[in-house]
Amino acid sequence: MPDPAAAFSLGTRLAEQGDIEGARSAFQQAIDGADPEYAPAAGYRLGLLLGQHGDIEGAKEAYRLAVNSGHPQHSPVAARNLGHLYKRQGRFRQACGAYQAAIDSGHPDVAPWAMVYLGNLLSSYANPEPARASYQMALDSGHPEAARQAAKRLAALPN
Repeated sequence: MPDPAAAFSLGTRLAEQGDIEGARSAFQQAIDGADPEYAPAAGYRLGLLLGQHGDIEGAKEAYRLAVNSGHPQHSPVAARNLGHLYKRQGRFRQACGAYQAAIDSGHPDVAPWAMVYLGNLLSSYANPEPARASYQMALDSGHPEAARQAAKRLAALPN
């Protein structure tokens, strides 16, 4: 079994060089190494890679691995991206759950944006109150960009 750090580095290099299959294999080796730092990072990077190349199911599985790791950096961003994938597929309940996982992480950058994304998703329903609550949380977070975006969205909601 190769060193997870080396496998992750190799995967990153191969992805940058456009060797998708090589990168996939290297990231999978890093994941299989079960290192608490490199396995979640590799899951996140593999999710990005697969999503960019049309393997949505593979991307979702890789993101789920990173989300389930509970890693303070990789889990929240993977949850956010998983929410985006579910939203594109019209799987709104799953998208809400993924965005909520990103929010629950408390990550200072990812959580406020996930609040905005969740609000955007919820605003498509007839009752704007859940969206209003999500936007208000983003506004209250004080995040410079997410709060500004949430304020615009709140102002646009019907009363």
